[in-house]
Amino acid sequence: MAYSEPEKIQAREKVLTNAVRILTVDRASAPLTRRSYVREVREHLIANGLPKDRRNAEVLLIESVARWEQFFDSIVQTRVPAELKVAYLSGPNPENDLRVLCKAGVLPENIWAFESDASTYTTAVQSSLASEFPFIKLVEGGIDAFLSVSPQKFDIIYLDFCGPLPNRDKKQKTLLAVTRLLAGHALNSPGVLVTNAALPKANGDSTGHSLLSRLVAGYLYPKEFLEERGNAGGFIEGAQANGYDFEAWLLEVEKNLDDYYGQYLTRLLMDHASVIAPATRVTLGQGVFTRLFDTTDDARMKNAISRFFHFNEATLEEVDNEVNSSGAASCAGQDSPAVSFEDEFGGDVISEAGDYPLLWTLAALDAGLRKGDENYPNLGEDPDFRKFADVFISQLSVANSKDATIKNLSAVTYLLSEGTGSEMFHAPSLARLSNGHEIRDFYQFCDLVLFHQLKELLLRQWTVPYHVNVAETMRWKYQAKDTPMYMDLLVLDECRYVYDWMPTADMLLSGVHDPQRQLSFRFALDGVSKHGRWYNSEYFRGTAVIDQGTVPFEAKELAHRVKI
Repeated sequence: MAYSEPEKIQAREKVLTNAVRILTVDRASAPLTRRSYVREVREHLIANGLPKDRRNAEVLLIESVARWEQFFDSIVQTRVPAELKVAYLSGPNPENDLRVLCKAGVLPENIWAFESDASTYTTAVQSSLASEFPFIKLVEGGIDAFLSVSPQKFDIIYLDFCGPLPNRDKKQKTLLAVTRLLAGHALNSPGVLVTNAALPKANGDSTGHSLLSRLVAGYLYPKEFLEERGNAGGFIEGAQANGYDFEAWLLEVEKNLDDYYGQYLTRLLMDHASVIAPATRVTLGQGVFTRLFDTTDDARMKNAISRFFHFNEATLEEVDNEVNSSGAASCAGQDSPAVSFEDEFGGDVISEAGDYPLLWTLAALDAGLRKGDENYPNLGEDPDFRKFADVFISQLSVANSKDATIKNLSAVTYLLSEGTGSEMFHAPSLARLSNGHEIRDFYQFCDLVLFHQLKELLLRQWTVPYHVNVAETMRWKYQAKDTPMYMDLLVLDECRYVYDWMPTADMLLSGVHDPQRQLSFRFALDGVSKHGRWYNSEYFRGTAVIDQGTVPFEAKELAHRVKI
């Protein structure tokens, strides 16, 4: 197949030229927080804020703003097309993508192509040698396998899977490839990740279509907000807020899978880059993470997470006896537990599903986590779906392990939560920071500074997540012969101009008490959080300095998926 259909040609040109553009001529728009953002927030509050806002904003000196801007420049820098490095999946005709990239100004010497199928690789070699690009770096094997032994970094990675995400074909571990690229930080920051995934048609692969329907329904059901269907763009409240029980929601998704599959793909990629992949880098009880969390009492940790997932009808006396019998004292050096449990402590993932949508989905998909709890829907005991669900959960882990995915994401989400008893597991450094945290020590704007925000800052400072620039995300849909294809262009940003602006755990109190550091950090963080307002509830909630409806500081919305 020459991949020469008009729709495919148009899709290729749109995605690759836009990827080059956003990283070069429009690079100022690639970071989540633009260079001028801190200055703009300060000026807006002084000119338009309440008297208290004006007084607080005036504390931030122009000299401090300029210093942050200099720091920002050192991180984001500039690029021209000839400086970009690109990786993509070859297929039988690698010259097709190469021509578009070179026309956009990328040097052929900076382009790598990968092909894992042996026969297709042979065809690709012959096609390349017969083209104007005989010296392309063409590699036989998967891109994720290559990067596991060759730690190179790229500015653009284009994954044209031509299959679903995930793929139930054991040879096509599409989701695992994304997982390994994110975990290995194969993209420079800012960088562009492009994926192209197929939706099996009901009259062609009815089994694959049905399996994806259940997966998509289970993934989107706990989300607080979804995109409004159709071409208008914008968002609406999620399925639960609109009164759907899960069975009714499943019918809705099955009826409109062509729309919801596109939403699922984008949200999965956003969640993975910002939440799931960073969690897989956390090795609790080892290395630097012991400076934040004391999880040496494995039994107590498992018990706490179990309560986090499930409502518990134990009496207060029974729960207290269970905790006291573990023999664990508070990490702050007290002789008694650092938290007093209440009746039905836990069950947060059920009762506050919108706050923990990823954990809710894991529990709904996994029979072991669900444990017969009727509050999580049974997505089906059909053996095919059970295998498919396990494939999905497993491929979210670098180790391709379902247990690893569940353990890391559950533990990290719980430890970063507030009001759930997670303070039992604070290491001394974090306990001192928690004990010294006072809301009145922070300048008050739109939202209050709660302690979980500082915990998130410290952990994310080390795990280096990618954040997705919602305003610059572009998506297309087209038909490749009989197969619907969904193409996503996501700009990923490590946001080090936020995370590296503040000191580490033992020095953080000094940093937040310095008004110049505190205010510049919070003004910059406002820009980052505005991209996740409608899409990511797992991190940096309640960090707004300026109201989410105030232009140009508004909460960002995904543009609709364009049909080619």
